[in-house]
Amino acid sequence: MIMSDAPISAVDQLDLRAALAAGWAPAEVEWETQQESAAALLQAGRRDEAIVQWRQALAIARDSFHPGDPRLGTSLANLAYGLRTTNESDAAVPLFEEAKRCWDASWHWVNQVQIAPRARNSLYHLRMELRHRDQYEANARKRLEAFSAEAREAVTHLASGGPRPPRTYQRWRSEKPPRFNDSRKLLAACLLLVAATEEEETS
Repeated sequence: MIMSDAPISAVDQLDLRAALAAGWAPAEVEWETQQESAAALLQAGRRDEAIVQWRQALAIARDSFHPGDPRLGTSLANLAYGLRTTNESDAAVPLFEEAKRCWDASWHWVNQVQIAPRARNSLYHLRMELRHRDQYEANARKRLEAFSAEAREAVTHLASGGPRPPRTYQRWRSEKPPRFNDSRKLLAACLLLVAATEEEETS
């Protein structure tokens, strides 16, 4: 398990052994843990502690992820948001710009996501999925592309101070895939983007 300083009730502890067995690098596990921890801390009103987590997550992303990896874009945007809320706008602006460039370049990474079969309890559903594999993959990729498009738009709004989706973290909590696969990496990048409230913006 990877531990976190965020409120325990708000953060799922990852099964490190399962993640590594699925082919994840330790840095990928740690990145997800840091981002989820930061989201939980911000939700609990512990903004300064969340910023510490965002800094650590960005350091991991810069060291471990390619420039077009959407997880790097999310790291940049989240830290930029944190700096802006602490009146460090001069430092936030270049991070926001880099975040937008990263998300604009992420289409290639998204197109390479491997679509894994979903775990099914029903033998009938499993057979139907195998029989219509091409359609299943097309639908799954379309869904991931929609998430990615929403995230790119959210980063643009975040950088401009405009309105943003208010429930990305809650969507992550409810839609996080149980399996450690490429889809989970992309959804983490999309749904662990900070979603500031009006109160957070003005605090």
